[in-house]
Amino acid sequence: MKSRFELQTPAYQLLLSGYDKMIRAIGYKQRGIMYQDAIKEFLHYMENKGIVNIKKVETVDMIGYYEYLTTRPNQRKEGVLSTSTISRHLFSINLFSDYLLQNNIIKKVIMMPRLSRGDEKQRNILSIEEIQTLYKTCENKRDVAILSLAYGAGLRRTELENLNVQDVQLNVGILIIRNGKNEKRREIPLSNTIISDLKDYLLNERHIYFKDKETVRTEAFLVNNKGKKMQGDHINERLKELIQKTNDTTLISKDITLHCLRHSITVHLLDNGANIEFVRDFLGHREIDTTHIYARRRKAKQQLQNKLMHH
Repeated sequence: MKSRFELQTPAYQLLLSGYDKMIRAIGYKQRGIMYQDAIKEFLHYMENKGIVNIKKVETVDMIGYYEYLTTRPNQRKEGVLSTSTISRHLFSINLFSDYLLQNNIIKKVIMMPRLSRGDEKQRNILSIEEIQTLYKTCENKRDVAILSLAYGAGLRRTELENLNVQDVQLNVGILIIRNGKNEKRREIPLSNTIISDLKDYLLNERHIYFKDKETVRTEAFLVNNKGKKMQGDHINERLKELIQKTNDTTLISKDITLHCLRHSITVHLLDNGANIEFVRDFLGHREIDTTHIYARRRKAKQQLQNKLMHH
């Protein structure tokens, strides 16, 4: 029986043949969907997009393929592909990526979004207007700095807590996370507004919290009223106090945490057309998994808006 995903590109036919030999050599067997069939469909999809060189496949193409898999009709029964079938497709692509790397056909791994199981907790996202409302409730420059780090720079709670003064390099407009998640170091570009907010706190307010001259001055960027390193729990509590101060019932009901601010900047960057690789690096994601969730949300939002416009 002839496959409906016949490849026309000689280079892809050779890749599939080499991959087939690798699969047979390592003795992989799979029920329902063969590893080779999954890659044939993957290459066929790229072929139809006009991508006939595997080195030209980019992250956006992988996201497109993931979208294709999650919406493709099931050929054997009604409905779309099952979660387990999609999972096997993705696993096959990971094996294919390993094959390409081992044979020096590509230089970096083919990055595929992780399959969402549907049970992941939905993060509450603030609108830009709600972010502006939060800034207006700030009582001091430290409050502003907290928002500018958590939202403007997209820091995780532990990153906020562990940020030291020397990590905030305002003269060159970057913020250094020396030991982020998975012990990953990254440099975050800062906007002029964020630079101004952090400089204002650092130069004009931080020193006032060191009231006791005998206190050994901490290197922590955020310090509490006693001149000690501000802990993550305390920072989160301060955010909740600011939210209560807005008297905005909608905002208060959202159960906002510091991590919600991080996810809010993700959505806002994507809404403004930021490249998904830039957002991934900005947030320090090891893969595009988490970033992709918000790219999908942005796409769904745009589709909804387009539908409303046509009614």
